[in-house]
Amino acid sequence: MGQSYGSLLYKHGFRVSKQPDEKLEFGKQSEKEVKRIFPEILEEIRGFADACHASYEDMASFMMSIGAFKPVLTCSVFASFNGSDVVFGRNYDFYYSFKKHTESCLTCPEDGYWSVGHSDVFIGKEDGVNERGLAVAMTGIAEKTIKPGMSFVLAMRCILDKCANTGEAVKILSNTHFSTTNNYLLADREDNIAVIEAAPDKIRVRRPEKGENFIVCTNHFLHPEMLEVENVEERCWDSIPRYTAIHQALKKHNGKIDLKTARNILVNHSGYVCSHQKKIKLGTIWSIIATLKELQIFRAEGHPCKTKFRQDLRLNKAIMARGQN
Repeated sequence: MGQSYGSLLYKHGFRVSKQPDEKLEFGKQSEKEVKRIFPEILEEIRGFADACHASYEDMASFMMSIGAFKPVLTCSVFASFNGSDVVFGRNYDFYYSFKKHTESCLTCPEDGYWSVGHSDVFIGKEDGVNERGLAVAMTGIAEKTIKPGMSFVLAMRCILDKCANTGEAVKILSNTHFSTTNNYLLADREDNIAVIEAAPDKIRVRRPEKGENFIVCTNHFLHPEMLEVENVEERCWDSIPRYTAIHQALKKHNGKIDLKTARNILVNHSGYVCSHQKKIKLGTIWSIIATLKELQIFRAEGHPCKTKFRQDLRLNKAIMARGQN
């Protein structure tokens, strides 16, 4: 899979740059953890590198050091059980200069679950929904510590490829040594929802509050045992306002929302959920809403307040075609 994808990108001018010694060493040390948790991805990275006429070391180091050497992402994610289905929503906010690198991919591993995912890097993912109705999305957290380990983009691919439900994903993520500090929101079609709050030195699982059938994460930790590993002084200024706006909207509806309500939550400006930070050229680059039992995925490419959500049927069609073979 990496060979064909790399060949396609190489034909369109993609090139892998030589990585600095610092990243090469970080990648070398991180490879041990990736091999322990997700060895399948290493062959894909090798095939991608070969197709791009690049060294495996440069390609692997780039993928394994993502997040350790770039700014923190500012995103919002929620999942809610409305009584009949699980509704998932996500805004991916980052610098507009990265928009040219973003892509939405149908991924069909031979020995894994098929999925539709989104990212601004080629092999890893930053959110997605797989054929079993498992949705996952990450958000960045200002960290105190960075250590060699699993990068969030590879952790996301691992979950989409290997996990059928939230329980399986929690088990894998709870056993992973991460390189950076992140939230991972998980939701499945059986209305099992959770947030993994992860840092290089500590991991905790957060569940919905008592009496609530929904969960939210932005760019800060909420688990009391994780506050000590977050660099609060560097926390995104709008993380708490976004969290509050989403949480209040879900609570107002007792979590019983549909896709239209999910869309309205993601286009909210008063709580900065739909981000437009013109001075630093940062904002919402893509937005996702989905239902997990019915397996409907809709994507808005750009600010959701301006761009129409369009249904993505690639995963549904691929599953149907596979069943006919």
